[in-house]
Amino acid sequence: MKPRIICDSSCDLPKDFLINDNIDLSIVPLSINVDGHEFIDDENLDTLELLKAMKHSKTATSSACPAPDKFAVELRKNLENYVITMTSALSGTYNSARIAKEMVLEKNKEIKIALFDTLSTSPAMILIVMKLRDLIKSGSMDFETIAKKIEDYQKTLELQFLLQDLSNLVKTGRMSKVAGIVASALSIKPICKADEHGEIQLSDKARGIKKALSKMANMVEDKLKSESSFPVVITHCNNPDHAQTLKELLNERFGLKEIYIFPMHGLTTYYANDKGLIMAY
Repeated sequence: MKPRIICDSSCDLPKDFLINDNIDLSIVPLSINVDGHEFIDDENLDTLELLKAMKHSKTATSSACPAPDKFAVELRKNLENYVITMTSALSGTYNSARIAKEMVLEKNKEIKIALFDTLSTSPAMILIVMKLRDLIKSGSMDFETIAKKIEDYQKTLELQFLLQDLSNLVKTGRMSKVAGIVASALSIKPICKADEHGEIQLSDKARGIKKALSKMANMVEDKLKSESSFPVVITHCNNPDHAQTLKELLNERFGLKEIYIFPMHGLTTYYANDKGLIMAY
C-alpha cells in the first residue's frame, strides 16, 4: 500500500501535488469565522472573498482547528502515515492530530504514524512534503529512518514573513491599534520569523516594500555559510508580483535556482492578510 502524507490546510499545496509520485496526500481543513460566517479552508474556498469579509468586519475574527476525527479518517486509509502540522504555539491542530494518532493506534497497532509539529507553517511544511517525497521515492529507507531524517531536516529550516496589511492582527489583538496605525502611516513593513519554539518574533523592519523585499532576500545569507544551495518556497496572499520579485532577488544575489512559488490557501491568508509573503528555506 502507498504511504500517505497528511497536512493541515496551512500547508499551501494543491491536493493533487503528489498525484504522479505514487504517494497519497490529504489536506485536513481548518475553518475561519468572520462575523458568524464559517469559511472552510478547502479547495472550494475563495480567498478573495475571505479577504473582503475580513476587511469589512468590525469585530475580532477567529480560526478553528480540525477535530481529531478528521485526522483519524485519513490515518485509517494507509498503513504508513506521515502527519505534518502547523506550529503548536499558535494552533491546537498538532494536539488534535496527536489525539487522532492515539485513537487510531488503540484500534490498530499495525498502522505506522509519524507526527511532526513543524513549529512553522505554509512554505516550511511544503519543503517537508517535498523532502518526504524524495526520501520515499528513493526506495532505500524504511519508515522509521525516513521519519528520523525528516525530524532532523525540520530543525534546519528557517521561516520569514513580510506583512503589508496589519488590520487583522489589530482586530484579533495580536498587535495594538496604535502600533498598527503608526506602521501603516509610515509605510513600515515588519519582517517577522518563527523562532525555535514556533512563536512569532519581529526579525527586522523596513520603510517601503522595495527595501523590505531586499532585506527579506538577504536573510538567506547566513544559511549559505554552511550550505552552498538549498530549496526555497515562497507563498503569497494575492501577491504574485512581489513573490516573483523576491525569487529574482534570491537568484541574482545568491544564485539560488530551486525556488518555488505557491498562492496561499485560507488559513495562511487569514494570518498573513492581503499582499503577505512567507518564505522558508
